[in-house]
Amino acid sequence: MTSTSVGKHPTALHLTGLPILQVALNVQRMTDKLAPLLEALAGPDGPPPVTYARLLAYKQGNRGTIRYQVATEGGPTTVLGKLYPQPGQAGRVDTILRGLAAAFAATPRLGVPRPLGCLPDLAMLVYIPVEGEILDEVLQSGAGGAGAIERAADWLATLHRARFELDRRFQPSLELVNLQAWGALISQAHPDLAGTVAHLSDRLQASGPQLQFRDDTPIHKDFHYKHVLVDGGLRVIDFDEVRLGDPAYDVAHFCVHLRLLACRALGDPAGYAGLERAFLAAYTRRAGGVPVDRYAWFATYTCLKIAKQLCTTRGVRPRPDGEELRRQVRIMLAQGLAYSEDIP
Repeated sequence: MTSTSVGKHPTALHLTGLPILQVALNVQRMTDKLAPLLEALAGPDGPPPVTYARLLAYKQGNRGTIRYQVATEGGPTTVLGKLYPQPGQAGRVDTILRGLAAAFAATPRLGVPRPLGCLPDLAMLVYIPVEGEILDEVLQSGAGGAGAIERAADWLATLHRARFELDRRFQPSLELVNLQAWGALISQAHPDLAGTVAHLSDRLQASGPQLQFRDDTPIHKDFHYKHVLVDGGLRVIDFDEVRLGDPAYDVAHFCVHLRLLACRALGDPAGYAGLERAFLAAYTRRAGGVPVDRYAWFATYTCLKIAKQLCTTRGVRPRPDGEELRRQVRIMLAQGLAYSEDIP
């Protein structure tokens, strides 16, 4: 699936459901198309040419990511192109990245990928990726985990303090509809857990309209350890879901995923309790405390979300199967029950 195989394997490319790859993996055509976006990397001879293109990943009929290598003056530079199913989404995420780049400009140890622009006709976002070790690998290695956790809290606090235009807001009414769908999926996959699922869903449905969720803060909405890269500083990726919302969402979402990681890596969801407390303490120092009721609501919500993802082979990898999948679903629902005790 590299640029040199475009002509050799047209059937394989077609089966991806992304026929646009016929253009996006063509080095010569992409050199021309990317030239205006690569002006920022230009040398004496103008924008650098594309010398290599490879499809890194794709979702059937949905989206894909392509790695380009461009011949910049100081040596090869990697540029990523992310393809979206909706033409306007590439421009939307480019706008978000530019707002984030400005928000993190004063914190060089914290950051985001460098936006280069978008190609509307390909529905492609173009940017320079960040590099580093994924946070879960840092935590499991046992070296530097505490510092990385504090920097993750610092990054999130910086995001929540930022002010820039966003075109979407968190919609509690829509999330309550999603909860009903998630509950049905979990119950269908694990009928013996249907009672627990119904209890959690009912708690969230009953309390959600009573809580005064904020909708004035930029939130990542998918902030977890797989989207955090550690490189001496700390960078975060994947901004497709960024919108205005309640900062408690991101804080709870991150901490519940720490429990998922502990469940997988240590066999005990409380295995990273110390790191979780350190994250919450660091975030509180930088951005203020998170109300217990809203934190509990979003944490319970995230437990149901993860259980649904496990049942539909989605969510953070690795994705378990068989008895291990069932074990993780049960544990996440048990965590949800514990969190829900703090929901009014």
